[in-house]
Amino acid sequence: MALPLVAADGAAPARSADRVGLPADYASRLEQVRHTYLPARDKVITVFVNPQAATVRTLEQVPYPAGSVIVFEWADPQKDSTGQPRQDAAGTVLKGPITRIDVMRHEPGYGADYGEDRAGEWEFASYLPDGGAMTLPDGAVSCARCHQKAGTERDFVFGSRFPPKK
Repeated sequence: MALPLVAADGAAPARSADRVGLPADYASRLEQVRHTYLPARDKVITVFVNPQAATVRTLEQVPYPAGSVIVFEWADPQKDSTGQPRQDAAGTVLKGPITRIDVMRHEPGYGADYGEDRAGEWEFASYLPDGGAMTLPDGAVSCARCHQKAGTERDFVFGSRFPPKK
């Protein structure tokens, strides 16, 4: 699903530099905190956090500290011969090909370019599986707009270690 590249007023924010960045080797270097199958989207989401974000374990510990990075890896599920998602012995849906990687980074002053769509001090970007830019922060205003729904009490994060907001 492609994200809109314009702000609510129809104009793209002026900044075009990618201040978010895709952490190199995120799947082996960062801590995995969630692996979820979303049947409505037929996607497997795996969430990774860097050491700063890993310090937030409960809602009582928000806001996230500066330097926090959360990576959302989207993948197709592996399918069996009938087209149903394959599961391991524990019932976890098995991850197939990665289709997209979303990253959010928390730094002082971040998010200001999103204007009224700002979601705290977070900036967002999406990347292709090969690491190429899919949506740079100047086009990620729709990510910020959506993350506003998570609310300030969650520091604009739907779910990491704590239960996801529906």
